Amino acid sequence: MLIASLFLLWMVVILLVVAVVALSRQVRAMQDGVGAVAPRAVVAVPGRAAPVVSAPTLAGDMLTIGGPSADGRAQLLLFIAPGCAASRSAVRDALALTNRTQLRLLFLGEGRAEDYADMLRQHRIRDTDIILNAQVGADFRIGTRPSAALIDAGGRLLARGAIDGRAQLEALLAHGQADAAVGQDADAKIVALAS
Repeated sequence: MLIASLFLLWMVVILLVVAVVALSRQVRAMQDGVGAVAPRAVVAVPGRAAPVVSAPTLAGDMLTIGGPSADGRAQLLLFIAPGCAASRSAVRDALALTNRTQLRLLFLGEGRAEDYADMLRQHRIRDTDIILNAQVGADFRIGTRPSAALIDAGGRLLARGAIDGRAQLEALLAHGQADAAVGQDADAKIVALAS
């Protein structure tokens, strides 16, 4: 009995060693993959200025994302993929949750306009509200789609993240509004101190 339990104990120890070695190889491979990504000049970090990117809309107009807003509205960037059920759901949720008078909703993707035609028609999205440019997603460090980024009217990135459901989009918007309120309070305190 003692020999059998010792044998099983050694088998468990050997299996644990094999698992640790395999995990360390995976971690090393992931670190090598992350290290291979070229560093960008501007990193999209919530709380800091958003990257300023100019890109054409489907209508052909050049639109600048980031930086101070010309119309005084915040921007919600929704990064979507055609033919993705989660992206279709995120578009529907974003249209339902946003107040278009206070927030400009922009849809960003990559690929051909024909791939997005059905989604545009179904949700009545204007050609001036969609940009198909992979560089914008790279500048905002967007990996998975659907994802969203919230930029205040002053050009500061308030929040960014993947959107798997309506609750996550609501949380991103609420987090962005809370950060905006904190930023406005700090600005008001600085103005009060300067007076």
